Amino acid sequence: MPLPLVNDVQTMLDTDRFGQSMRGFKTVGSTNTEAADWARNGASEGSVIVTEYQSEGRGRHGRTWNAEKGQNLMFSVVLRPALDADRLGLITVAASVAVAEAIDAFVSPHRAALKWPNDVLLEGRKTCGMLLESSISSPQNAEVVILGVGLNVNQTHFGKDLAETATSLRLTTGRAVPRAPLFARLLDRLEVRYDAIQAGDDPSVRNAFHKRLTQHDDPVTFQVPDTGRTVSGVVRGITNTGALRLDTADGPKVVHAGDVTTRREA
Repeated sequence: MPLPLVNDVQTMLDTDRFGQSMRGFKTVGSTNTEAADWARNGASEGSVIVTEYQSEGRGRHGRTWNAEKGQNLMFSVVLRPALDADRLGLITVAASVAVAEAIDAFVSPHRAALKWPNDVLLEGRKTCGMLLESSISSPQNAEVVILGVGLNVNQTHFGKDLAETATSLRLTTGRAVPRAPLFARLLDRLEVRYDAIQAGDDPSVRNAFHKRLTQHDDPVTFQVPDTGRTVSGVVRGITNTGALRLDTADGPKVVHAGDVTTRREA
């Protein structure tokens, strides 16, 4: 039987594709894995896998993503983008903006901010992360992209390693947030912002991202994945493909992946 969350959210949807086909689970290993398997078997664009708990949730750079059962939103969306490979990074830009826009109405007077490449923050703490993965749907079909989203909604306790850096909508507002209307709003904004980059309206999406970017004009240190190297500079926004622009002592640099930490003293 479908999760009650699936039934509830589908009655609230105002989307053309996103969430119109949805599978819900009490527990899965990873929603991205489930979505990729579904895509290989013909899932249409906008199909969604949602779960109450992930036993093998993944984050960027091989990290794990842990969340309490039944308190949050953990889902993945099947995408079949008509984008050149170098523009796929715009999907996470669009998704970050969409999540921020969706949660704003539920956390007023607070406002969501963004940290490159795809963290959504409330009061400086992470409340949402994303993972974009490519997958071949079948030998006959084009490459698909799976967008995984983990949003802390009503969780109130985090492990010692996250206690100082993570938060949720409930911790921010002091009140429980109904997940179904939030999820419906989120899928609507995802479809709108994704369709914008598909149609070539990248500037509006990038501008929306820049307006929420907490690191703009901040000095940062960029940790290059799997190399141990770092690059330091001042954030000057993102490029046309979603990469980060830095002014460094050696001139302008563009970075495409990794972790950025602000060096400014509090």
